[in-house]
Amino acid sequence: MPYVHVGAPHSAGDFPRPPLPDSGKRSTLTAMLDDATFGDLLASLVRRQGVTMADFARTVKVSASTLSRIRTGTRQPNAKQLARWADALRLDAELRRQFIDLALLAQTPPEIRERLASTEAQAVQARDHREQLAQEYGRYRTDQGFHDGWWLTYSCSFLNDGRIQRSLIRIQGAQATMQVRDAGRVHYSYHGSCEALGDKLFIRLAEDRGGAEYVQITLHSLFDYQRPSFLYGLVCGISGKDVRHPLSVPAASRILFLYAGADADLPEGGERLAKLETVLGSFDPKAMKQVWPMFLGDGEYLRDCLHLGDEALDAAVLRMINSRGPGGDHVLRAAFG
Repeated sequence: MPYVHVGAPHSAGDFPRPPLPDSGKRSTLTAMLDDATFGDLLASLVRRQGVTMADFARTVKVSASTLSRIRTGTRQPNAKQLARWADALRLDAELRRQFIDLALLAQTPPEIRERLASTEAQAVQARDHREQLAQEYGRYRTDQGFHDGWWLTYSCSFLNDGRIQRSLIRIQGAQATMQVRDAGRVHYSYHGSCEALGDKLFIRLAEDRGGAEYVQITLHSLFDYQRPSFLYGLVCGISGKDVRHPLSVPAASRILFLYAGADADLPEGGERLAKLETVLGSFDPKAMKQVWPMFLGDGEYLRDCLHLGDEALDAAVLRMINSRGPGGDHVLRAAFG
């Protein structure tokens, strides 16, 4: 629950909006009551409207004395009053929730509030512990080079022509490179960074030809824990502004990584890597003879890791990268205007 500042604003209508929470700031309702009362929040919200408490009492049809007692905490509002007041104060959904919850919490006996605060503190501690474990796990996998090697990637072409882009990415610790080929010849090449955080992998790439294009890949590490198998997520791209790319239009598509082999399995300059490079490119899925190259193996291990059952690996790859939306587009594009 975001933190709400309930101190008096500097002037009428100058009510500070709730700041974004961070790990060092209390953000729970019980913590709010340590700093101010529901009456303080009510008074601040009324002043934000540029009216007095007496004016507001007339608007919501309660006596000024009743509102004063609620303001000082000697009387509590009921649920209907709270809903009517939130409407009169024109609160957005989040602030309305906080306004009503804080009023109800103020009516809770102190011993119950103490239990709530203790429970919330335990929840925050558990969350911080999970985040720390995720960071340490990500660092461990990076240090161990778990993702290192060659990955065959599949995604919809950013040209939005319904074709499938099959590319090759190499991960070496915190570094990543990608090559996009057509008919065996390099069409684009990229280099950048690779970072593991918990069960996520982040790859940031820039095109080698003067940084004309940029790619961000965010992946879930869905793999067999004995050895790498596959990664699944979203690839986002944007073209830089130059003669070749006069307009920057962000685009995104689902992407699937299938593990092709370690550096020792596919040494640079070797026959096996050269053969893999010849199958890269942009293809009409109906014309693709094989989605997964059989010379890399029969794909049974990948099928097991993906829990495909009777579904063929090729069909599963095409299904997992299908980004077609209701309008028929194969990729998501930013719309302007």
